[in-house]
Amino acid sequence: MRKLFTLFSLLVIASLALAACGGADTAAPSTGGEEATQAPSTGGDGAATSGFTSKDPTTFVAVSFGEPDLLDPALDYETAGGEVLQNVYETLVTYKGNYLSEFEPLLAESWELSDDGTVYTFKLHQGVKFHDGADLTASDVAYSFVRGMLQGGGSSPQFLIIEPFWGVGTSDISEMVEVAQVFGLEALEDGVSTEEMDELPYELYDNVEAMKEVDSEILVGVCEALYSRFEVDDAAGTISMKLALPWAPFISTIAGYWSAAMDQDWVAANGGWDGSCETWQDFYAMQPENDPIYDIANGTGPFILDHWTPGEEIVLVRNEDYWREPAKLERVVLQNVGEWSTRFAMMQAGDADWVAVPPENRSQMDALVGETCNWDAALVDYVCEVTDETKPFRLTLGRSGNTRSDIFFNFNVANPDGSNTYLGSGKLDGNGIPTDFFKDIHVRKAFNYCFDWDTYIADIFNGEAIQSKSLAIEDMPGYNDDDPTYSFDLAKCEEEFKLADLDKDGIPAGEDPEGDIWTTGFRLSGTYNQGNTTRQTLVEMLSLNVNTVNDKFIIESVGLPWPAFLRSINAKLAPLFFVGWHEDIHDPHNWYVPYLVTFYANRQSIDPEIKAQFVPLVNAGVLESDPAARNEIYKELNQLVYDNAPGIIGVLSTSHGFMPRYVKGIQYNQNYSNFYYYPMYKE
Repeated sequence: MRKLFTLFSLLVIASLALAACGGADTAAPSTGGEEATQAPSTGGDGAATSGFTSKDPTTFVAVSFGEPDLLDPALDYETAGGEVLQNVYETLVTYKGNYLSEFEPLLAESWELSDDGTVYTFKLHQGVKFHDGADLTASDVAYSFVRGMLQGGGSSPQFLIIEPFWGVGTSDISEMVEVAQVFGLEALEDGVSTEEMDELPYELYDNVEAMKEVDSEILVGVCEALYSRFEVDDAAGTISMKLALPWAPFISTIAGYWSAAMDQDWVAANGGWDGSCETWQDFYAMQPENDPIYDIANGTGPFILDHWTPGEEIVLVRNEDYWREPAKLERVVLQNVGEWSTRFAMMQAGDADWVAVPPENRSQMDALVGETCNWDAALVDYVCEVTDETKPFRLTLGRSGNTRSDIFFNFNVANPDGSNTYLGSGKLDGNGIPTDFFKDIHVRKAFNYCFDWDTYIADIFNGEAIQSKSLAIEDMPGYNDDDPTYSFDLAKCEEEFKLADLDKDGIPAGEDPEGDIWTTGFRLSGTYNQGNTTRQTLVEMLSLNVNTVNDKFIIESVGLPWPAFLRSINAKLAPLFFVGWHEDIHDPHNWYVPYLVTFYANRQSIDPEIKAQFVPLVNAGVLESDPAARNEIYKELNQLVYDNAPGIIGVLSTSHGFMPRYVKGIQYNQNYSNFYYYPMYKE
């Protein structure tokens, strides 16, 4: 979410992730899923003139459900925020057209890579200004990277950035502080080895108060060591970055909004970190509620944040002093409307230019389609054909998605003062579950066997999806048709529940005369983001099947507003949550790491001994350059994921999106969070 994701679901890459998200539907974290980006790009804009026109060609109105977590590029890790940030802020490089693995300069006019593959040098465009009129400098760029990594924390996307700077397997600045404590500051000079990482206590991660108590010499030294990886020349407009090792996906990593250039003076003036190595610990692992720039923005991008009315809308206005040619659109209005019927009525009336369409409601929009565009992999674009001149919408079909909604188990649910209502009573008494309910492997396997992928694909996606074979997605090392996968089998589901031992007396539940999960039953909450009817259906399907196996098994469906949903996941309060992942970079490492080691793994409290099985293979996979050899490593990892069943892997769908035929200039790229509005216009 991406990230987490309002926006990493299956509806609208607007999320989801936690991140995020790009990830999180994330990231990160998402409100929906791939629908947002399923419009055609340049070649897929259809005929030059459609005969249909917009009510207001100056303003683009996009209507979805959910809203950003916050607007700090270093911390936000979900696709609702990502959409705003990628239009307001800018990065050194960006995606080339529709390609997921080809890039071109943006704030940088060029870049070079050293012969040993560890030093990137960027030359900045001259005359670029922030929205407040200040000049962009190379020092601002360096500060932005350093600020992000020092701010770190488990809620942010900074694990993407810190790994290439410090070494394989690193995920947070707290680890660098602990390396300095254990081995001395000199250990940071050339990056950190996996052997050194194995010896860390991991006591500082997300521990804000403990970080503030660390010896000041260590804190200053870590900050200075990080700054030393950047060499800037403001007069020449150049910045060099020294990595710990050659990192093939580095350019793709810094194309995301989490690497956006920020104005150091503006951040400091608004209460953020001023760049001093004496104070960075005061900003470590910030949460949205204490981030001073959570709802304001000052980028270099083609649009300026006009206002954000929480729960209603975000409005962006054209940057008239943009360093390139100003955008064609004057305004972009991002509205938050939870009800599909309202969104559909707005689309029909021409009051919206794009809306999030749940897969189960696609047939209503299909009836309004007059132009059909099919994905052409060779052209990396859609090829369109007018099918009915009288109908106003364009349909885009056939591109495999890079977003997936999955189901996550929390191995050790937080229950502060016994107040976590998602656990019911918090006990194995038929009215709740204990905090370690999903620590039992048989419970996790039972839930997998109780999920019906075929019905999900048929009823929700009308057959336009396939069961995912692994965490990695199609056309990547690690995705193989013969990888082990679970299938819907109620008899196996029952068998696994009877093998569980929730009372830990050594007797399987199905044979326990004193009672256990099979005779006692359970009640828990399955959470999803409000408005995401696809995820709601996921909860209800799993609830029905589990209850069919044993009517004492109750899963209650609980929809939460996007921010509250994210908080419940980040605070590890949700025992069973339904969310998605929108890849940050098109590489299997970006799927295995967040799911098994960092972002979601932390929110699931995956047991350290299980995570320890994953980490060596995750690290080996990213260090291997040969795709076939990588695939063999990931096949071994896929077996471990199957054996440990940390969650339920969902389905991969293909594009099935809608856009009025009067909308032109869409740059389609699945790694954007919904739309990049700069080249878009309306007839």
